[in-house]
Amino acid sequence: MRPDNATAGWSLERRLRRRMLLALLLAWLLGSGVALLAVQEETDEVLDSALVETGQHLLGLGDAVLGSVALQGAPAGFAAHEEFVVYQVLDAQGRLRWRSHRAPEAQLAPAVRPGLLNHGAWRVAVLDSRASAYRVLVAEPLAHRAEVLWEAALAMLLPLLALLPLSWLILHLLLRASFRSLAPVQQALRGDAQAALPLQGMPQEWLPLLQEVNAMRARQQMMVEAERAFAGQMAHELRTPLAAARAQVQRLLQVLGPAAPPAQAERAGAVLKQLDRVSALAARLLELARVDAGLALRREPVDLKLLARLVLDEFEHGGQRPPQLHLCEAPALVLGDMDALGIALRNLVHNARLHGGAEANVELLVEPARLCVRDDGPGLDAGRLAQLRQDLTLGQGPQARLGLALVHKIAEQSGALLRLRSPCAGGRGFEASIEWARP
Repeated sequence: MRPDNATAGWSLERRLRRRMLLALLLAWLLGSGVALLAVQEETDEVLDSALVETGQHLLGLGDAVLGSVALQGAPAGFAAHEEFVVYQVLDAQGRLRWRSHRAPEAQLAPAVRPGLLNHGAWRVAVLDSRASAYRVLVAEPLAHRAEVLWEAALAMLLPLLALLPLSWLILHLLLRASFRSLAPVQQALRGDAQAALPLQGMPQEWLPLLQEVNAMRARQQMMVEAERAFAGQMAHELRTPLAAARAQVQRLLQVLGPAAPPAQAERAGAVLKQLDRVSALAARLLELARVDAGLALRREPVDLKLLARLVLDEFEHGGQRPPQLHLCEAPALVLGDMDALGIALRNLVHNARLHGGAEANVELLVEPARLCVRDDGPGLDAGRLAQLRQDLTLGQGPQARLGLALVHKIAEQSGALLRLRSPCAGGRGFEASIEWARP
């Protein structure tokens, strides 16, 4: 059970996938930008060369051709068609002699020295003949060059639309496969708290963290074992002096006799009750030490009906009012340890007596694969019950009562579950049951 103040956290896999996709997108855009600059430079160089070459071919026709006829419009045999290159041929007086059918009648470029220049919406190559007085102007629309560059940009960017989803899928599969190598660590963290986390096959970047966690677990386990040993040893050592002190108080009560002042007799009785309480606590600490040592791990057939009768006999011989016993008719056999389950059942009855109140009625129900102790005391509200369950699950917290903590550990070692319910009926009552999975 996760604590209430735990946060959902963030996914490393999703963050890496997003950042790698973003890096891929930026790298693609940057590469496309650099490639477009190179394409633009090479395109301008090739198209400029084509303009100059066209002009040179026109000048190569000679004066006999250039001076014989003036072509105004489309050549014979050709209908109007799309032209990306237009030309004009001017004589020495600047009069238009030839032009392509899409060329304007106005001069494409002013009378400047030969060369390449941008004029208006045109890229113009100006060539003069050394052997004649003709000038040739060959031009291409700048919009055509922009269109070529835009088409090249689309050719580079459109594949990105298909590449991004494909890259997302590939990254998802690769990252999931990579993080799947951490599954043994997750299983170890959810499993036995004493087991060391696996290091074999783990990523190199995770090894220092896993090694530190293993070292911390080892230190924590040493501290827990030391505390358990100390608690068990102290409980064992306290039994003898507690028994001696109890005997002395009983002897003092006998010596005082019926004629003793009420105040003294009351004090001696109070001391006796406290000694009984401390003795019971020491006994439970010893039981806890036995359970921590794996008392309930042994498996043998246990008759829950017989177990309930034995526990009730202990209460009767101890002078305590036993709980009401309800037995099922079907067989109630489970696999477990008779001594450990007896400790658990006694603690459930003690817990019901202690927290249900002196006047509470306690019932013991035996069903197939289920032991249940119920009282009609004040019970717990939903918030306190949830906190108690959480404390028992985590093994900490002020409400993790020692009796229920023992039962919880015994149930876990017995392959069963401890279930708590409150209120039971009429807004009152508390129920604790140990349940095994039915075959």
